[in-house]
Amino acid sequence: MSSKKARVEELERTIRAASAQRTLYSGVLAALLGLHQTDLECLFIITLGDNVTPGRLAEATGLTTGAITGVVDRIEKAGYIERVRDPDDRRRLFLQPIRHRIEEIRAINRRAYADWMEELYGYSDAQLDMLLKFAHANHRAAVNATMALRSGSGGRDQAEE
Repeated sequence: MSSKKARVEELERTIRAASAQRTLYSGVLAALLGLHQTDLECLFIITLGDNVTPGRLAEATGLTTGAITGVVDRIEKAGYIERVRDPDDRRRLFLQPIRHRIEEIRAINRRAYADWMEELYGYSDAQLDMLLKFAHANHRAAVNATMALRSGSGGRDQAEE
């Protein structure tokens, strides 16, 4: 096996291991916060966007609008978001994070990942640029893979079908 192939395979395994561990961490954090794991992941999606609506959250997660209603109800009841009417269209609701509650979660994450963050600050700007490029490509690949599975193609190329 070539050195490059071995390194790429090691990188892929390490990314999968980190992803699995972050999923486990998310479950523990959700329980600590009194949320379901899906609720916490949806809350993260809400905090990453601007003017997120329940419909956009359903699209992003692949959950039904009925399921999203339950998720939003639980997150709101726990005090992490509020529903805010769009001033331009009273029929539309935005899911607005409650800043001080989100900051509580961020503080937990900062403590949990302090060593990793310290390591990141040790990288040069060029190294951080490379890592950002990689992270964006990794995110795009994850979104595309999820969409492919939802559409029924299972991530296979059309030529393989």
